[in-house]
Amino acid sequence: MKISKSHITVIVFLIIIISFISIFRTISGTNTPFTIVISGSMEPTIPTGSLVFIKKVNASEIIANRTNGDIIVYMLPNTKVYDFFIFVIYDPLPIMHRAIDKKEISDKFYILTKGDANLLPDGNPNNPLTWVSEDRIIGKVVWYFPYMGYYIIILIIVTAIIIMIIPERRKSL
Repeated sequence: MKISKSHITVIVFLIIIISFISIFRTISGTNTPFTIVISGSMEPTIPTGSLVFIKKVNASEIIANRTNGDIIVYMLPNTKVYDFFIFVIYDPLPIMHRAIDKKEISDKFYILTKGDANLLPDGNPNNPLTWVSEDRIIGKVVWYFPYMGYYIIILIIVTAIIIMIIPERRKSL
């Protein structure tokens, strides 16, 4: 059985993608090193469509204040995580907001968060048990590229279309 050049190209492409993901998972310490911002809750700080790099941190290291606290990515309670190595699916999607307050209760940190564009925080400011517990934190935002996420999405769609169309065109020839 002979392997065609298009099959070799797809295999090489997949090896590059898997290597890239493996390297960045190791560097970030999380299974989700990159994400694309899909809402405007952090604007103007991080625009919708930005590609964001996330790094795992201990909750004790998170800086929490209203003006320049760390921007963290966290899961809602009872989130289901499906890790397929190349990509991770969260149900529901994680949230990316600024840490504005932090308390330690019984050796566990709780973080109060708020989107920069939102009027109210995500939990009850008077009840730290409604805040984000340290076990739900995926990581903090280290850097981001404004609007780069849109280009990534377009690249993924175009690649998927090419992978689906090229074999169909060859069958018809």
